[in-house]
Amino acid sequence: MTAILTLALSIGASTAVFTVVDSVLLQPLSYRHSGRLVAIWEHPPFLNFGGLGPDPRHENLWQERATAFSGMALMQNGTEGLSIGTDHPRLVGTVLCQSNLLDVLRVAPILGRDFGPEDNVEGRDNVAIIAYSLWQSLFHGDPNVIGKTVRLADVPRTVIGVLPADFHFPNGDVLRAFYSKQPVSSAPSPAIFIPAAVQLSDFSWNGGYGDWVAIARLKPGVSIRRAAAQLNAIQAEILQLPAYEGNRQPGTLTASVQPLQKAVVGQSQAGLWLLMAAVLTFLLIACLNLANAQFARALSRQREAAIRAALGASKLRLLWHSLTENLLLGAIGGLGGVLLSIAGVNLFRYYSPINVPRLAEIHLNWSVLLFAAGLTLASSILFGVLPGLRLLRVDPQAALQQSGSHTLGARQSRRMRNGLIGLQVFGCTVLLLVTALFSQNLFHLLHEQKGFDTGHVALAEVQLPHRSYKQDESRMAFDAAVLKRLRAIPGVQSAGLINVMPLTGSRWIDGVQRVGRPRQKTPMINLRCVSAGYFEAMGEHLVAGRFFKERDLHLHTVILSEGEARALFGNANPIGGHVETESRKFTVIGVVTDSRTTSLKTAPAKMAYEYYNDRPPYTSVFVARGTQPADQLLAAMRNAIWSYAPEITIARISTLESQISDSLAAERFQTLVLVSFGIAALLLAMLGIYGVLSYSTEMRKREIGMRVALGATRRGIY
Repeated sequence: MTAILTLALSIGASTAVFTVVDSVLLQPLSYRHSGRLVAIWEHPPFLNFGGLGPDPRHENLWQERATAFSGMALMQNGTEGLSIGTDHPRLVGTVLCQSNLLDVLRVAPILGRDFGPEDNVEGRDNVAIIAYSLWQSLFHGDPNVIGKTVRLADVPRTVIGVLPADFHFPNGDVLRAFYSKQPVSSAPSPAIFIPAAVQLSDFSWNGGYGDWVAIARLKPGVSIRRAAAQLNAIQAEILQLPAYEGNRQPGTLTASVQPLQKAVVGQSQAGLWLLMAAVLTFLLIACLNLANAQFARALSRQREAAIRAALGASKLRLLWHSLTENLLLGAIGGLGGVLLSIAGVNLFRYYSPINVPRLAEIHLNWSVLLFAAGLTLASSILFGVLPGLRLLRVDPQAALQQSGSHTLGARQSRRMRNGLIGLQVFGCTVLLLVTALFSQNLFHLLHEQKGFDTGHVALAEVQLPHRSYKQDESRMAFDAAVLKRLRAIPGVQSAGLINVMPLTGSRWIDGVQRVGRPRQKTPMINLRCVSAGYFEAMGEHLVAGRFFKERDLHLHTVILSEGEARALFGNANPIGGHVETESRKFTVIGVVTDSRTTSLKTAPAKMAYEYYNDRPPYTSVFVARGTQPADQLLAAMRNAIWSYAPEITIARISTLESQISDSLAAERFQTLVLVSFGIAALLLAMLGIYGVLSYSTEMRKREIGMRVALGATRRGIY
């Protein structure tokens, strides 16, 4: 029974993890001829990133001139509030795309129609295609859904199509137009596709990077290298435009082509393969443990094997008899492992704390079942063949003359079993070392200096509809009214807002230049819009100058992070100095300490904080610090927002500590899994060592008795 349980647990864990690896990394994307789908990235001369989404003007030129592609489309992931009737909006994942995206993917709606070129025209773009899951949950699978209206943000949209049930599109965590080591927190799966009325006149020839993703389909027989060469020839022509004057060195504006599957799963590969290696190590330790137990059992049956051999049994029959017993154990354990893996995969899909790409596509298939069968066969042979080979070398006459204790105490037998234990301990030690490294990294991330105070802080992210809040004054009025209500909540000490949720990576990256120093080289930084009270609510520390006050509403002021102030002003006093960004000039009124508000996994980003009246945000993250625990503020914050504007979408509401925990969900999950495997491997190794010593002691009772009779002490026996 112990052998069956050990096999079931080890094979179940291995099969479950391989199911994830196979579905995410090995299986092709669920689109027709998905191997020809690619993502196209631009590498601008002034941004040092791994690749950005292209400028729409450049992408339009690619569509016109590049012959390597049968289709190309721009898209961007997002989130919006969806509602029907008078209900509060619920947050759904959206895909804003050019009308030919589904054609590029070779996907057709099961109801209704696809987008047409006319849907990309402003004023005629108020249509939508919904995912199968949204059709089921919102419309209960109504076959007459075509023509019905939903309200997305503040825009009524007519449903014109329903996508197939097996269609899955990557969300904003997986397919982003810019690289960031910090994923978006719990980005919802795309549920509704809407056409993009792209006006090229709204974009410059050098600046619209990082907002869109270009997805294309290669023509049959066209390689990625050839497609990239075509695009870079076009890039060289773009580089000659007036927008790039002074920055025309060859190769400074390039494009790269990447298989779409690699773009979708690239950031998850290392973690998943590491997980697979860990679980296979655990399986190996389990098999070695079972081999050791079976080896001891075979040694105890040497006399039986000798009798069988003396009665005429062939060596092959003896080996087959040994393997048959082990294969039967392996089959029972393998079947139990498959059942456990099914339960494990379901738990992983529904309760995984990390946003694994292609999560909805994870399921058992024939390749996984073949893997499980192979594991069962390999493990059965591994822990059965060595004992069987041992029986083949039995000398019937010698075995019948020897006592069991003498046989089991033979030096060769002990050497074989000690070697198996050594392999177990080796695998266990490696697994524990890797576990210790991951645990140390997680501990470091959780306890290092963050630059802000996490206690008693609650966050609420709000998305304002673009049509209803098109005017700057309307957004400022909303923000001011909500802040007033938040500050009136009993126990709230301070409240403010920022335009980006903390710990969701680098956003709104641009350059800030010191006025009067046009040739000064400064790194790109993160720009943020904040209100009075934000720094106090976050517990950030002032280095010089002052925080924002309400009077800054009518001034053009900025607060710099310590690292950015040093980069711009050196050892000079930055207070009262002037900086410029996007042709807008600001007066520096304060310097705050460097903080890890973009990500805990990287060094503190250089930051510049504008007062929010300069660019009132459509996405406002309200921050409140209270005297009571932060989770007790959440309901009051929600009421404060909806009491003023019930049609507003609250995208996320949580405590700052929960936001920190979510930002480290991947590291926490990997560490938890490795710790579990490490502890299990340690227990198996301990059981193996115990088994060796137990059998050795049992079989050496006669020898120990003789030693005691001859005067050996208890300490000496130990």
